[in-house]
Amino acid sequence: MIAIVGIGIGVLGVIATIYFALKAQASNHARRRLEWADLQSAATDLGRRIRREFNPVALITPGLTGATFANLLADEFHGQPPVYVGVRVWKGDPVDSPSILADDSFILETQKWTVTIPKAPVRIPKGIVLIVDDFVMSGDFLNNLKEVFESAGLDSSRVRSAAIAATKVAIANHKAPDYFWWTADDDNFYFPWGKAR
Repeated sequence: MIAIVGIGIGVLGVIATIYFALKAQASNHARRRLEWADLQSAATDLGRRIRREFNPVALITPGLTGATFANLLADEFHGQPPVYVGVRVWKGDPVDSPSILADDSFILETQKWTVTIPKAPVRIPKGIVLIVDDFVMSGDFLNNLKEVFESAGLDSSRVRSAAIAATKVAIANHKAPDYFWWTADDDNFYFPWGKAR
């Protein structure tokens, strides 16, 4: 009799687990706006996961949107490592390319962006550098940046990456960041600072 009750409770537990998992997944798919509280939760969660493996010596981000999150994330690490911020210019904007910074920066081109990344983190003699961004759509830029760092002499074992959100496309193509908080179907959602892009 006790065995039958135990089996019944176990079955109910499995059914409840599946139900709540499906409900959470539906809620995640319905999400179209991340709020500031979500970003703080993402920083706390990612910081905890990353600290289990390493404490970064520096964070680097391609632009201001990533810098907003990188500053939240830096608070999660011992000694609050420095955050290096690149300059990202949307190719459709009527602004000159940030080539003025090219002397001590890497310049990367994508279909949508011209990005200037400081070279300083490559010169850090030891420890892990963490690339941080708000959103990884395809993962191509992230892979290109890692290759640029590697060709400049930063061993690939010393580079990790993190983002608030990564798409299923980036994940399926093995181009997602090492750590991410939320899986997005596409770029049809908003951060507190505007539409994901």
